[in-house]
Order: sequence, then structure tokens, then C-alpha cells
Amino acid sequence: MAGDVSRAEMWDAYLATLRYVLDDVALLLENVDAERVAITADHGEAFGEWGFYWHTVGCPHPAVRRVPWVGTTATDEGTYDPVVTPETDEGFDRQQHLRDLGYR
Repeated sequence: MAGDVSRAEMWDAYLATLRYVLDDVALLLENVDAERVAITADHGEAFGEWGFYWHTVGCPHPAVRRVPWVGTTATDEGTYDPVVTPETDEGFDRQQHLRDLGYR
């Protein structure tokens, strides 16, 4: 928007970020069993349409209002076992943290 990078550079960076996230989605889909899985987002993105970039709050452009969505399945192939590390921060108040996030 400010002209600091070209549209092509911006698009390449956006796609790199998307690929990074989708690699983890692929890993997840290989390690759960599900007959139906929805892969979606909370909004789309604008790349200069009507002068909008990214996802400006209240943007009326269909590119932002159209939510990406794809349906698929998943089969646990057992290719990944996550390592769960217990919290060690003695001062961490989980209940307060949840309240701070809006949970009651």
C-alpha cells in the first residue's frame, strides 16, 4: 500500500506464510481420524482491490468478506507424536489468563 514492496513481492510473502501454515495443517490431517474436516479462516484478503489491502476492519469488498473454505477428510497415519511440555511458570494463573481472553 505504501509502495515499499511490489505487488509480486507482497503476494509471494503472503503465499509463503500460507504454505507455512498449510504444512502444519497437512501434518494434523495425517494424525487424526475424521470423516469431515473444514479448513477455513475468519476472513479473506484484499490485495489492492478498491484500494483495500489486507483486511481493513469493516471492509465491504467481497475479497475480504468471502471466507476461504475447503472440506476434506483425515486419516491418522501415526506420523507424528507431539511432545507436550508441562508449564513450569509458577506465577502463571491459568484462570486469570482465561478471564483475560474473555472466558468466564
